Amino acid sequence: MITSIQIQANSPSKMQIVSEPTPSVKENKFLELTGLNLLDGRFRLLEEVLGGKSSTCYFGRDENSGTDIFVKLCIFPRSDLERARFKNEIDYLKLNAGFNEIIKKTPSYIADGELFDGRILYLVTERVHGTLLSDWLRAHWSTSDLQQRLLIAYRVFGANENFIHDTAHRDLHVGNIILLPDEIDLYSATPDFKTIVLDWGQCYCGVLYQYSENDDDHMVIIHNGMGKELTTSFYNLPPETFQDQEKPNTGFNKYDSWAMGLLLYKLITGKDLFSFKNIGHYASSLRRIENIVTSGCFDIIKAAEQQGGYLLAEILIQLMRSNPSERMSISKARHALWFILVEQFYPTERSEILAFLKNPNYHTGCKWQHYTIEEFDAS
Repeated sequence: MITSIQIQANSPSKMQIVSEPTPSVKENKFLELTGLNLLDGRFRLLEEVLGGKSSTCYFGRDENSGTDIFVKLCIFPRSDLERARFKNEIDYLKLNAGFNEIIKKTPSYIADGELFDGRILYLVTERVHGTLLSDWLRAHWSTSDLQQRLLIAYRVFGANENFIHDTAHRDLHVGNIILLPDEIDLYSATPDFKTIVLDWGQCYCGVLYQYSENDDDHMVIIHNGMGKELTTSFYNLPPETFQDQEKPNTGFNKYDSWAMGLLLYKLITGKDLFSFKNIGHYASSLRRIENIVTSGCFDIIKAAEQQGGYLLAEILIQLMRSNPSERMSISKARHALWFILVEQFYPTERSEILAFLKNPNYHTGCKWQHYTIEEFDAS
């Protein structure tokens, strides 16, 4: 749980989160009884982590290195799809390891394996010490100011932009995002957002699917399962969830923009944009979903009118277009947030806002204090 937030005056880059672990674990004698408390003679499972859905999770220790670890167990998977999702997370974390050397966005993969002829699968990663975004919102939203909240949005957007091969996470919510207790630099050409994204089992990559050779490949099974059951966070489902998944140009690379729009609204206003009672209520409301988004813009303008409220409202609209092909990318939204945070760019004329959002990094309608196009091209 966060114990303090420090911001140096007149420098939005000097935000530091000091955190303590959330007390969300309990002892469990099951491991001792089954002999699973030590995997591969190396990974000792110590405390069960509460809140998992399709997997059972533990904090533990790597007795070879003495480091803290996080272990997921998939015990007796109920279907090929459940097994494929677990394997999918393993493969993605392995694939992303090289990119983590540049900007770390996912937990570091350590090991994986199978027990009892594949009836139990396990994944071992580092234990990420930080603060869940859900905990930050509960503990500190009411005492934070708009600058602090937009800096959180900037970090989360940066951690979720430009995943390799246009991969969509497809289950982004505040319980899957960890804020690290480190200072970030808003002026770096290659910013480290100090934010880690968890739970990659639901992720989908169209490129990997196209190059899959066998019907039992993980991505093929996941592709064939999309639209047949809902196992992700209900609140963050974009409208295309209820469309034909085989239809071309369904915009998988813009899938996560919808979740980022919902997060932006919550960070600014402290409220959820939607209040759907169930999936049926949501599905029946799709025809008026953009009207709800437009109504939410007035809340944003009211909450941030003097600090970029009109620009933030337009970002929300463009992140949450019902047609995913028309939706703003997370990367573009993150760049726009940078100009609000650093350049204090607060336009009020919609024509100027739309011109800026076409390509924030090449907008020539203003004279910037800290930014030059030449520096962006060089980076």
